[in-house]
Amino acid sequence: MQTPLFPQLITALTQGARVPSSRFRVTQHVGYLRLRGLAINHLPARFGAYPPTGLARRAAWFPAAMIDAAQRALATRSSSLCLLQRELVSTLRTAEPLIRCPMVFDVDDAIYLHRRGAQSDAIARQARLVICGNRVLAEHYADMAPVAVLPTAVDTVRFAPAATDIRSPPVIGWSGSSSGFAYLEWLQPALKWMLERHAELRLVVMAERAPSLPQLPQERVQFVPWSEDAEVSVLQTFNVGIMPLMDDPWSRGKCSFKMLTYMACGIPVVVSPVGMNADVLAMGELGYGPRSQDEWVDAIEALLSDAGLARRMGQVGRLVALEHFSCDVIAPRLAELLIGAAA
Repeated sequence: MQTPLFPQLITALTQGARVPSSRFRVTQHVGYLRLRGLAINHLPARFGAYPPTGLARRAAWFPAAMIDAAQRALATRSSSLCLLQRELVSTLRTAEPLIRCPMVFDVDDAIYLHRRGAQSDAIARQARLVICGNRVLAEHYADMAPVAVLPTAVDTVRFAPAATDIRSPPVIGWSGSSSGFAYLEWLQPALKWMLERHAELRLVVMAERAPSLPQLPQERVQFVPWSEDAEVSVLQTFNVGIMPLMDDPWSRGKCSFKMLTYMACGIPVVVSPVGMNADVLAMGELGYGPRSQDEWVDAIEALLSDAGLARRMGQVGRLVALEHFSCDVIAPRLAELLIGAAA
Protein backbone atom coordinates (compact mmCIF):
# COMPACT_ATOMS: atom_id res chain seq x y z
CA MET A 1 0.00 0.00 0.00
CA GLN A 2 1.55 3.31 -1.10
CA THR A 3 1.27 6.51 0.88
CA PRO A 4 -0.75 9.17 -1.03
CA LEU A 5 1.27 12.19 -2.15
CA PHE A 6 -0.98 14.62 -0.29
CA PRO A 7 -2.02 13.11 3.04
CA GLN A 8 -4.87 14.55 5.05
CA LEU A 9 -3.78 16.14 8.32
CA ILE A 10 -5.64 14.85 11.37
CA THR A 11 -4.87 16.45 14.71
CA ALA A 12 -5.38 14.02 17.60
CA LEU A 13 -6.05 15.67 20.96
CA THR A 14 -5.60 13.13 23.72
CA GLN A 15 -5.54 13.25 27.51
CA GLY A 16 -1.85 12.40 27.78
CA ALA A 17 0.94 10.70 25.87
CA ARG A 18 0.96 7.58 28.07
CA VAL A 19 -2.69 7.46 29.11
CA PRO A 20 -4.01 3.96 28.20
CA SER A 21 -6.92 5.26 26.12
CA SER A 22 -4.47 7.38 24.10
CA ARG A 23 -1.99 4.52 23.63
CA PHE A 24 -4.46 1.87 22.62
CA ARG A 25 -7.12 3.85 20.78
CA VAL A 26 -4.95 6.39 18.96
CA THR A 27 -1.16 6.22 18.95
CA GLN A 28 -0.73 2.51 18.25
CA HIS A 29 -2.59 3.06 14.95
CA VAL A 30 -0.55 6.03 13.72
CA GLY A 31 1.69 3.96 11.44
CA TYR A 32 -1.22 2.26 9.68
CA LEU A 33 -3.16 5.51 9.33
CA ARG A 34 -0.15 7.09 7.65
CA LEU A 35 -0.25 4.31 5.06
CA ARG A 36 -3.88 5.24 4.39
CA GLY A 37 -2.99 8.87 3.75
CA LEU A 38 -3.84 10.20 7.20
CA ALA A 39 -1.00 12.15 8.78
CA ILE A 40 -1.56 12.25 12.53
CA ASN A 41 -0.43 15.30 14.48
CA HIS A 42 -0.64 14.05 18.06
CA LEU A 43 -1.07 16.79 20.67
CA PRO A 44 -1.46 15.18 24.10
CA ALA A 45 -2.37 17.24 27.15
CA ARG A 46 0.97 18.61 28.35
CA PHE A 47 -0.13 18.81 31.97
CA GLY A 48 -2.50 15.85 31.89
CA ALA A 49 -6.27 16.00 31.59
CA TYR A 50 -6.85 14.75 35.14
CA PRO A 51 -6.40 16.96 38.21
CA PRO A 52 -3.58 16.05 40.59
CA THR A 53 -4.16 15.35 44.26
CA GLY A 54 -3.85 18.20 46.75
CA LEU A 55 -5.48 21.62 46.64
CA ALA A 56 -2.24 23.52 46.04
CA ARG A 57 -1.25 21.33 43.09
CA ARG A 58 -4.74 21.56 41.64
CA ALA A 59 -4.73 25.33 41.94
CA ALA A 60 -1.54 25.48 39.85
CA TRP A 61 -2.63 22.76 37.43
CA PHE A 62 -6.05 24.11 36.44
CA PRO A 63 -5.04 27.39 34.70
CA ALA A 64 -2.13 25.64 32.99
CA ALA A 65 -4.44 22.87 31.75
CA MET A 66 -6.98 25.41 30.50
CA ILE A 67 -4.38 27.40 28.56
CA ASP A 68 -2.95 24.21 27.10
CA ALA A 69 -6.44 23.03 26.09
CA ALA A 70 -7.10 26.32 24.26
CA GLN A 71 -3.74 26.21 22.47
CA ARG A 72 -4.29 22.64 21.31
CA ALA A 73 -7.84 23.37 20.16
CA LEU A 74 -6.65 26.37 18.13
CA ALA A 75 -3.89 24.22 16.57
CA THR A 76 -6.57 22.18 14.77
CA ARG A 77 -7.60 25.01 12.47
CA SER A 78 -5.37 23.91 9.58
CA SER A 79 -6.42 20.26 9.93
CA SER A 80 -8.80 18.23 7.81
CA LEU A 81 -10.18 16.64 10.96
CA CYS A 82 -9.78 16.70 14.73
CA LEU A 83 -9.83 13.42 16.61
CA LEU A 84 -10.73 14.33 20.18
CA GLN A 85 -10.11 11.53 22.68
CA ARG A 86 -12.57 12.17 25.53
CA GLU A 87 -12.62 15.75 26.88
CA LEU A 88 -9.72 18.19 26.68
CA VAL A 89 -9.94 18.54 30.47
CA SER A 90 -11.57 15.59 32.19
CA THR A 91 -15.28 16.02 33.09
CA LEU A 92 -15.40 19.56 31.59
CA ARG A 93 -16.27 21.21 28.30
CA THR A 94 -13.60 23.87 28.04
CA ALA A 95 -11.94 24.86 24.75
CA GLU A 96 -13.78 22.38 22.52
CA PRO A 97 -15.83 25.18 20.85
CA LEU A 98 -12.51 26.56 19.53
CA ILE A 99 -12.16 23.46 17.35
CA ARG A 100 -13.35 24.76 13.96
CA CYS A 101 -12.53 21.82 11.67
CA PRO A 102 -14.78 18.73 11.56
CA MET A 103 -14.42 16.73 14.78
CA VAL A 104 -14.61 13.06 15.72
CA PHE A 105 -15.23 12.44 19.43
CA ASP A 106 -13.76 9.16 20.72
CA VAL A 107 -15.19 7.75 23.96
CA ASP A 108 -14.20 4.54 25.76
CA ASP A 109 -15.83 5.03 29.18
CA ALA A 110 -19.23 6.13 30.45
CA ILE A 111 -17.96 9.68 31.01
CA TYR A 112 -21.54 10.95 30.75
CA LEU A 113 -22.12 9.51 34.23
CA HIS A 114 -19.75 11.99 35.85
CA ARG A 115 -21.29 14.77 37.91
CA ARG A 116 -20.77 17.11 34.95
CA GLY A 117 -21.58 14.47 32.36
CA ALA A 118 -23.87 16.80 30.43
CA GLN A 119 -20.76 18.64 29.31
CA SER A 120 -19.50 15.57 27.44
CA ASP A 121 -22.92 15.33 25.80
CA ALA A 122 -22.48 18.90 24.55
CA ILE A 123 -19.13 17.93 23.04
CA ALA A 124 -20.76 14.96 21.33
CA ARG A 125 -23.37 17.24 19.74
CA GLN A 126 -20.53 19.29 18.26
CA ALA A 127 -19.01 16.19 16.63
CA ARG A 128 -19.46 14.96 13.09
CA LEU A 129 -19.06 11.41 14.43
CA VAL A 130 -18.83 9.80 17.87
CA ILE A 131 -16.69 6.66 17.98
CA CYS A 132 -17.68 4.50 20.95
CA GLY A 133 -15.73 1.62 22.46
CA ASN A 134 -18.84 -0.54 22.88
CA ARG A 135 -22.56 -0.72 22.20
CA VAL A 136 -23.57 0.63 25.65
CA LEU A 137 -21.75 3.91 25.00
CA ALA A 138 -23.13 4.05 21.46
CA GLU A 139 -26.69 3.74 22.76
CA HIS A 140 -26.16 6.78 24.96
CA TYR A 141 -24.76 9.03 22.22
CA ALA A 142 -27.02 7.82 19.39
CA ASP A 143 -29.46 10.72 19.79
CA MET A 144 -26.71 13.36 19.74
CA ALA A 145 -24.61 12.55 16.65
CA PRO A 146 -23.87 9.75 14.20
CA VAL A 147 -22.17 6.95 16.15
CA ALA A 148 -19.91 4.02 15.33
CA VAL A 149 -18.79 1.20 17.62
CA LEU A 150 -15.05 0.54 17.52
CA PRO A 151 -13.53 -1.66 20.25
CA THR A 152 -10.14 -0.87 21.72
CA ALA A 153 -7.54 -2.83 19.77
CA VAL A 154 -4.97 -5.19 21.24
CA ASP A 155 -1.55 -5.44 19.63
CA THR A 156 -1.60 -9.21 19.30
CA VAL A 157 2.04 -9.24 18.20
CA ARG A 158 3.15 -7.79 21.56
CA PHE A 159 0.38 -9.34 23.66
CA ALA A 160 0.97 -12.97 22.78
CA PRO A 161 1.34 -16.31 24.60
CA ALA A 162 4.72 -16.97 26.17
CA ALA A 163 7.12 -19.03 24.08
CA THR A 164 7.48 -21.46 26.98
CA ASP A 165 5.20 -22.24 29.92
CA ILE A 166 6.57 -20.20 32.83
CA ARG A 167 3.43 -20.34 35.00
CA SER A 168 4.72 -22.16 38.07
CA PRO A 169 3.69 -21.81 40.84
CA PRO A 170 0.08 -21.15 39.71
CA VAL A 171 -1.05 -17.53 39.50
CA ILE A 172 -4.39 -15.76 39.57
CA GLY A 173 -3.66 -12.45 37.86
CA TRP A 174 -5.18 -8.99 37.70
CA SER A 175 -3.79 -6.05 35.73
CA GLY A 176 -5.11 -2.50 35.54
CA SER A 177 -5.14 0.92 37.15
CA SER A 178 -5.74 1.48 40.85
CA SER A 179 -9.18 2.92 40.02
CA GLY A 180 -10.30 -0.71 39.70
CA PHE A 181 -9.08 -1.85 43.12
CA ALA A 182 -12.62 -1.64 44.52
CA TYR A 183 -13.57 -4.61 42.35
CA LEU A 184 -10.65 -6.65 43.69
CA GLU A 185 -11.62 -5.71 47.25
CA TRP A 186 -15.13 -7.04 46.62
CA LEU A 187 -13.69 -10.34 45.40
CA GLN A 188 -11.56 -10.94 48.53
CA PRO A 189 -13.80 -13.71 50.03
CA ALA A 190 -13.46 -15.87 46.90
CA LEU A 191 -9.75 -15.14 46.53
CA LYS A 192 -9.14 -15.92 50.22
CA TRP A 193 -10.88 -19.29 49.85
CA MET A 194 -8.78 -20.13 46.78
CA LEU A 195 -5.50 -19.15 48.42
CA GLU A 196 -6.32 -21.23 51.49
CA ARG A 197 -7.23 -24.26 49.35
CA HIS A 198 -4.08 -24.13 47.15
CA ALA A 199 -0.88 -23.80 49.15
CA GLU A 200 1.28 -22.67 46.20
CA LEU A 201 -1.26 -20.36 44.56
CA ARG A 202 -0.45 -16.64 44.37
CA LEU A 203 -2.41 -13.54 43.45
CA VAL A 204 -0.40 -11.18 41.24
CA VAL A 205 -1.60 -7.59 40.89
CA MET A 206 0.03 -5.28 38.34
CA ALA A 207 -0.87 -1.59 38.70
CA GLU A 208 0.73 1.79 39.28
CA ARG A 209 0.49 1.34 43.06
CA ALA A 210 -0.06 -1.51 45.48
CA PRO A 211 -3.60 -2.54 46.48
CA SER A 212 -4.88 -2.91 50.02
CA LEU A 213 -6.42 -6.37 50.40
CA PRO A 214 -6.49 -6.94 54.18
CA GLN A 215 -8.56 -10.13 54.02
CA LEU A 216 -5.85 -11.94 52.06
CA PRO A 217 -2.57 -13.41 53.37
CA GLN A 218 -0.10 -10.74 52.33
CA GLU A 219 2.73 -13.19 51.69
CA ARG A 220 0.58 -14.72 48.93
CA VAL A 221 -0.18 -11.40 47.19
CA GLN A 222 2.50 -10.12 44.85
CA PHE A 223 2.38 -6.53 43.67
CA VAL A 224 4.21 -5.74 40.42
CA PRO A 225 4.60 -2.05 39.50
CA TRP A 226 3.20 -1.44 36.04
CA SER A 227 5.59 -0.49 33.27
CA GLU A 228 5.27 -0.66 29.53
CA ASP A 229 8.29 -2.96 29.38
CA ALA A 230 6.82 -5.40 31.92
CA GLU A 231 3.12 -5.34 31.03
CA VAL A 232 3.26 -8.32 28.66
CA SER A 233 5.79 -10.52 30.46
CA VAL A 234 3.82 -10.27 33.71
CA LEU A 235 0.55 -11.25 32.00
CA GLN A 236 2.28 -14.28 30.52
CA THR A 237 2.80 -15.66 34.04
CA PHE A 238 -0.96 -15.79 34.74
CA ASN A 239 -2.78 -19.10 34.82
CA VAL A 240 -6.12 -17.31 35.10
CA GLY A 241 -6.86 -13.67 34.29
CA ILE A 242 -9.63 -12.07 36.33
CA MET A 243 -11.77 -8.98 35.78
CA PRO A 244 -14.39 -8.54 38.52
CA LEU A 245 -16.90 -5.71 38.09
CA MET A 246 -20.07 -4.45 39.72
CA ASP A 247 -23.24 -4.62 37.65
CA ASP A 248 -23.79 -0.86 37.53
CA PRO A 249 -24.00 1.77 34.75
CA TRP A 250 -20.31 2.70 34.98
CA SER A 251 -19.12 -0.91 34.73
CA ARG A 252 -21.50 -1.64 31.86
CA GLY A 253 -19.76 1.13 29.91
CA LYS A 254 -16.31 -0.43 30.22
CA CYS A 255 -14.56 -1.67 27.09
CA SER A 256 -13.15 -4.98 28.41
CA PHE A 257 -9.56 -4.13 27.47
CA LYS A 258 -8.15 -5.94 30.50
CA MET A 259 -10.03 -9.07 29.41
CA LEU A 260 -8.80 -8.69 25.82
CA THR A 261 -5.14 -8.48 26.85
CA TYR A 262 -5.50 -11.70 28.84
CA MET A 263 -7.09 -13.39 25.85
CA ALA A 264 -4.40 -12.16 23.46
CA CYS A 265 -1.80 -13.79 25.74
CA GLY A 266 -3.68 -17.10 25.61
CA ILE A 267 -4.91 -16.86 29.20
CA PRO A 268 -8.36 -18.23 30.13
CA VAL A 269 -10.50 -15.53 31.70
CA VAL A 270 -12.88 -15.32 34.64
CA VAL A 271 -14.76 -12.04 34.34
CA SER A 272 -17.99 -10.48 35.52
CA PRO A 273 -20.55 -10.89 32.72
CA VAL A 274 -21.33 -7.17 32.60
CA GLY A 275 -21.66 -5.00 29.49
CA MET A 276 -19.05 -5.74 26.84
CA ASN A 277 -17.59 -8.56 28.96
CA ALA A 278 -20.77 -10.54 28.37
CA ASP A 279 -20.60 -9.83 24.64
CA VAL A 280 -17.03 -11.13 24.43
CA LEU A 281 -17.81 -14.22 26.51
CA ALA A 282 -20.52 -15.09 23.98
CA MET A 283 -17.91 -15.25 21.17
CA GLY A 284 -16.53 -18.62 22.27
CA GLU A 285 -15.61 -20.91 25.15
CA LEU A 286 -12.80 -18.69 26.37
CA GLY A 287 -13.60 -18.49 30.09
CA TYR A 288 -16.33 -18.07 32.67
CA GLY A 289 -18.69 -15.29 33.72
CA PRO A 290 -19.48 -15.80 37.43
CA ARG A 291 -21.64 -13.46 39.50
CA SER A 292 -21.59 -14.65 43.12
CA GLN A 293 -18.54 -15.35 45.28
CA ASP A 294 -19.29 -19.08 45.12
CA GLU A 295 -19.47 -18.97 41.33
CA TRP A 296 -16.12 -17.17 41.23
CA VAL A 297 -14.58 -19.93 43.35
CA ASP A 298 -16.04 -22.66 41.14
CA ALA A 299 -14.84 -20.96 37.94
CA ILE A 300 -11.27 -20.39 39.09
CA GLU A 301 -11.11 -23.87 40.61
CA ALA A 302 -12.23 -25.44 37.33
CA LEU A 303 -9.38 -23.79 35.43
CA LEU A 304 -6.69 -24.46 38.03
CA SER A 305 -7.65 -28.12 38.38
CA ASP A 306 -7.90 -28.91 34.65
CA ALA A 307 -4.84 -27.80 32.68
CA GLY A 308 -6.32 -29.11 29.43
CA LEU A 309 -9.50 -27.06 29.86
CA ALA A 310 -7.49 -23.96 30.72
CA ARG A 311 -5.29 -24.46 27.66
CA ARG A 312 -8.25 -24.90 25.32
CA MET A 313 -10.03 -21.82 26.66
CA GLY A 314 -6.84 -19.81 26.37
CA GLN A 315 -6.46 -20.88 22.74
CA VAL A 316 -10.05 -19.91 21.95
CA GLY A 317 -9.54 -16.54 23.60
CA ARG A 318 -6.41 -15.94 21.56
CA LEU A 319 -8.29 -16.73 18.32
CA VAL A 320 -11.17 -14.40 19.27
CA ALA A 321 -8.67 -11.62 20.02
CA LEU A 322 -6.97 -12.14 16.66
CA GLU A 323 -10.19 -12.26 14.66
CA HIS A 324 -12.10 -9.43 16.31
CA PHE A 325 -9.87 -7.14 18.38
CA SER A 326 -6.37 -7.09 16.88
CA CYS A 327 -4.79 -3.97 15.41
CA ASP A 328 -4.95 -5.65 12.00
CA VAL A 329 -8.75 -5.68 12.33
CA ILE A 330 -9.40 -2.41 14.17
CA ALA A 331 -6.94 -0.05 12.46
CA PRO A 332 -8.54 -0.38 8.97
CA ARG A 333 -11.97 0.28 10.49
CA LEU A 334 -10.64 3.37 12.26
CA ALA A 335 -9.10 4.60 9.00
CA GLU A 336 -12.39 4.24 7.14
CA LEU A 337 -14.26 6.11 9.87
CA LEU A 338 -11.78 8.99 9.84
CA ILE A 339 -11.67 9.18 6.05
CA GLY A 340 -15.46 9.24 5.94
CA ALA A 341 -15.69 11.94 8.63
CA ALA A 342 -13.09 14.10 6.87
CA ALA A 343 -14.80 13.83 3.48
